[in-house]
This record gives sequence, C-alpha cells and structure tokens, in this order.
Amino acid sequence: MAKLITEAGKLSAPSSTGKLMITLITPGWGSSGYYSDKVLEQAAKDKVFPEGTQMHIDHMSSSDEYERPAGSLTTLAAVLEEDAVWDPNYVDAETGKKGRLAAPALLGSKYRPEITEFAKYIGTSVAVGVDMKAGEAEGRRGQIIEAMYPHKLNRVDFVTVAGRGGKIDKVIEAFATKAHEVTANDLRSQLRELVRGAYGDDQTYVWLEDHDDANVWFSLQAEAKATTYQVGYTVTDDVAALSGESTEVRKVTQYVPVTPAAEAATDSAPNPAAVTENQEEATMATIDDAELKQLREAASRATALEAENTTLKTDNAKLEGDSRKSAAEAIVAEAFGDVEAKVTRASLVTAALAAETFDPAALKDTAVEAAAEIRAARGEGNVHGAGQTNAPGNAQEAVATEVGDADILKALKGGN
Repeated sequence: MAKLITEAGKLSAPSSTGKLMITLITPGWGSSGYYSDKVLEQAAKDKVFPEGTQMHIDHMSSSDEYERPAGSLTTLAAVLEEDAVWDPNYVDAETGKKGRLAAPALLGSKYRPEITEFAKYIGTSVAVGVDMKAGEAEGRRGQIIEAMYPHKLNRVDFVTVAGRGGKIDKVIEAFATKAHEVTANDLRSQLRELVRGAYGDDQTYVWLEDHDDANVWFSLQAEAKATTYQVGYTVTDDVAALSGESTEVRKVTQYVPVTPAAEAATDSAPNPAAVTENQEEATMATIDDAELKQLREAASRATALEAENTTLKTDNAKLEGDSRKSAAEAIVAEAFGDVEAKVTRASLVTAALAAETFDPAALKDTAVEAAAEIRAARGEGNVHGAGQTNAPGNAQEAVATEVGDADILKALKGGN
C-alpha cells in the first residue's frame, strides 16, 4: 500500500521577483528512508511534482489532514513553475553526492518578505505517496523507497530547519486519511515503522512493545499466535536502523506491593537514568506468561462452575416444587376419593403450595373436611323420596338443594 511521506529539501535565495530554485530530494538516506538515483529519476519522468504543485507554509496538522486534506489558501506561499526534473550533475555541498530532483518556483507576495528574509535558515519538505519496504543500502538497514507516485495532494512545503539540517519527517498511512506523524527525533515512532516494515505483512500484525538505547522489543501476531522478539538498532544522523538478527524472548510481568513506605520512597527518591519502571523494586514478585495463563484458565473455570452451580440450584428448586405439588395432589385425591370437585381440589393444592411452609397434615385435614361438606351438601348418606320434607304449613314444594364448589370454599373460609 502506498504511503504518504515527507522529506526535507533545500531552497535557493529568492530574487526580488519571487523566483527561487527548489531542491526537493537528493539521493541517499533521508529521514523517511533511502532514495536511489533510479527512483528519483523515475519520479521526474512520472511527473510526481508537476508544474503548479503547491507550496504551503508548514505541513498540515493532524486535524487539517482530516478536515482539509487539500490545504488552505491562507497558507499557500508558492507554486512550482515547471515540472520537477532529475539533475544528475548537481553536487550536494554537504554530502558531496551527485544528483537531485529540483524545480523552479514562484513565491507569492503574501509571504515573500518572510521567505526572503529567512531563506538561509529555513528549508522545504515534500509530501508524496511512495512504496517502501525494509532493506539495506550503503551499509545501513531501514526503509527503502521503491517508487514515488503522482497525486494531486503531493506538495512541497516551507518548514523550519533545526539542528544539523533540521529534517522534518512524517509518515501517513494513506492519502488524506489516517495521518500518523513521525519526526526524526521521535525514536519510538521510527522503531515502530521499522519493525512493521521488516517483519509485518498482510497476514502478520506487528506492534512495538518497548525499547532502550540499544534494543527494541516487538510482538507479532500470525496464525492466531502472538510471539515477542528482541532486535538491536542503531541511530545515525537522527535516523534509526535495525541491526542484527531478531531473537524470540519471553515477557515477564512484575507487580509491586503497595505500602506507605514504598510510596514514600517512590515520592522522595529520583529514578536513576539506567533504571526502568520494570526494575525499580528489587523485592517485587514476578509472574511469567505461563503462570498468568494458568491463573486466567482457573478464573475461567471458576466462572463456569459458578454458572453451573446456579443452574443446579434452579433445577433443584424446580424438582422440589414438582415434588411438593405431586404430594399435595395425592393428599387431596385421597381425601376426596370419588367426589368430583375439580375446582375445589385445585384450589386446595394451590393454597397449600403458596403457604410459607408446606404442611401435609394440615392439607389432609382441610381436604377431608372439604370433601365431607361436599358429600353432605349433595345428600350422600341420607334417605330421599320418603315424603314431604318441608315443615307443615309451608307452601313451598320440597326441592333438592344444589351446592357448588364456590359455596364449599366459602364455607371452609368462614364466609356467610
């Protein structure tokens, strides 16, 4: 995938008419990577920086790159008057190397006084899409620029120059999107890009873990397995390069007891320059990845057992409820015998199960009493059809009294 990078260049002193010559890039190692003569010559042929390429004051900020990727007229300072060309005869005064990608530019009147006054102390920096990969050139390892691409967002900006050459560098993941700025002094960012370029690909994700003055530690994820490695690196002219072969290592996590004495010591004693956070307490407990994995697995099993226990308790409660219901139904059925009173039977069972404590004896007594009342109400055990049952003088004819389940329940509850 093409990346958008920036690389420092040079400018000649502008004339009173605003004409100036821009050295965009020279061959060799830059803060973004290594540029060969062949790549720069091809960039000229492909018109990577054509006539009209804009030059702004300062590179865009991260928010500008998202919100206004094409730039702003308020920062437009100059434009290239011609296509950038490959000049093989140019000799760099600082490095002695031959060749450069260069173009004449027209400086606008708005920033002409500032650029003219400080031309000796400032520089230029290009933003361009490139292909790069990890490799080695001139005895150094790092990112090798393999191609540069024309794009309407390619620019050449005026930037401040600090230190020895003051190269300002950043790497952006894609045109006008997801900018990630990396300066030459940001060692961690350089190392992150180096290990990603050297060990990552479409199927392998690489991330930086840590680094010190001589080594960098990184992890890579491939085929659902994460492995951590150590590799050396060097820094030359503010540019980092990996060195040596990588070695697989094991990461150890350390835990420091929290005590008032330890807190006081931490607050009062400065941290020695050669001591990292992972070395501050000599008496701290350690736990390696294998032990950590075992603890996590044990915690996972405990969670599963807790869930299983909850399920068993629920099932047990259900079984107990079913058992009580069956017992209650049996007691009521025995008490009622052949008495048909479904509603009354069900009501007695429901009431017994709803009580705080299931009392089989009390249920039996209540059921026997209810069954007896139903039998009595229905005339079971009495003589029928032997004459008038009404008192003498009563004009109402004798009729059989019918009593329903609701009447029996009402009577059992003491109703009128």
